[in-house]
Amino acid sequence: MFSRNFLALVLMFFLKNNLLFSQNLDSIFNSIDDNFNKSIESQEQMFNFYIDDFEIWKNKIDLKTLSLNPEKAQKNNYSKSISNREKVILEINKYIGVPYIWGGNNPKGFDCSGLVQWTIKKTHGIQIPRTTKSQSLKWKEQLNLNLNQIKVGDLIYFKTSQENKISHVGIYIGNLNFIHAPNRKDNVKKSEITKFWKYRFAGFVDLNFILM
Repeated sequence: MFSRNFLALVLMFFLKNNLLFSQNLDSIFNSIDDNFNKSIESQEQMFNFYIDDFEIWKNKIDLKTLSLNPEKAQKNNYSKSISNREKVILEINKYIGVPYIWGGNNPKGFDCSGLVQWTIKKTHGIQIPRTTKSQSLKWKEQLNLNLNQIKVGDLIYFKTSQENKISHVGIYIGNLNFIHAPNRKDNVKKSEITKFWKYRFAGFVDLNFILM
């Protein structure tokens, strides 16, 4: 135990050097918020998160500190002429390994429909419906159940819920593979349409129709 004299000396030291808090709690938290906002502003000056390529900055900053709004994501500028389908495949491959977050709709974390929505927005500047249900209802008449006709870049849907309704979406990348954000225990990844996924296949929507 410290003596009272020692504690008194410590207290006098802090008082003398103005190291005791003179602010109330509100002002302290306001200061913390200001510093955080300045940090984010500084990052945004270095990287334009809505225009720059994800590959440029994904390993340079802490994505968890960002607040990204998918509606602001701007269409990529491509230096060479590539097809609409190639654009989609190149873009979605960038996000392999990004964490799954329920309700996630930007590169700090995706759910399945958020990943697809962001990819289409970045490649073609089109804002498609946010949820898998909304997408499948919007394109209900365009759902093609013939897996032999699917092409790279098409949106592919599955029935994974107990209600046997369309509840999952990804983007087809060829050779019976698609990229998607699977679930809370996994990251964005490539999966093969065999066994589990083939049994739950619920149709696909042609990318060309979406871009009309």
